[in-house]
Amino acid sequence: MPAQSSEKTSAFASMISAAGRSELYRLVEENLARFSDREVLQVLRHPFCGEPVIEEILASRRALSTASVRKAIALHPAAPRAQALRCLEDLAWRDLLDISREARTPMPVRLRASQWLIDKLPRLTLGEKTALARLADRPVIPVLLRDPDPRVFAAVLVNPRLVEEDLVAWVTTGRPLPASLGVLSSSEKWMMRSAVRLAMVECRAAPRSLALSLLSRCSAGDLQRVVENPASDRLLVACAERLISERPIDEHSEIF
Repeated sequence: MPAQSSEKTSAFASMISAAGRSELYRLVEENLARFSDREVLQVLRHPFCGEPVIEEILASRRALSTASVRKAIALHPAAPRAQALRCLEDLAWRDLLDISREARTPMPVRLRASQWLIDKLPRLTLGEKTALARLADRPVIPVLLRDPDPRVFAAVLVNPRLVEEDLVAWVTTGRPLPASLGVLSSSEKWMMRSAVRLAMVECRAAPRSLALSLLSRCSAGDLQRVVENPASDRLLVACAERLISERPIDEHSEIF
């Protein structure tokens, strides 16, 4: 970059940093066409960047041609809703992931970003889906749980946003694949959850050997539920009845 251009860039950066609310708007209004992408992003991260400033940037076709600028607008809590949603359309999946997870971004924008992620899933590579599975926000998790590749499912299990209710819903209503159920059964973290274990035992898609292996870890109350459930496999019922009879009468403990 020529020295004169570099000095001008440095001057704009300093002016943006020092600007107050009214100064920032005037600076953008008068100089936006001469800002670099880095300076536009600096404006969007400025504490005094509000809707009037964002409107000026939205009116610049050149500024909006940069994906990082569109992402910053979509992330911004002061961005006009319709334009923020429009900025999502051509973003890469990693940018959409960041937006879907950002607590300061309005929920409608976060949810739309999650929907765009879901729409992009069929075109992602296995490595990309696995990376997404570890980090995705909750709206995307049910779709990732249904992925046929056990490696994607295993990645979802370590996602800190995954909650017990998601897994129970997937086991009971999500048509789980036996391979994925096997992966879940090997997760000590989730097998310590009573509701998840019971859902696995009662799941018709679970291999009988897997369900039988989980019975011994069920509480007396959960065993009784298996016995009383008319849809339970008869062999499971017989084994549950035997386990109940072998336990002390005053047993009320449960593994959490």
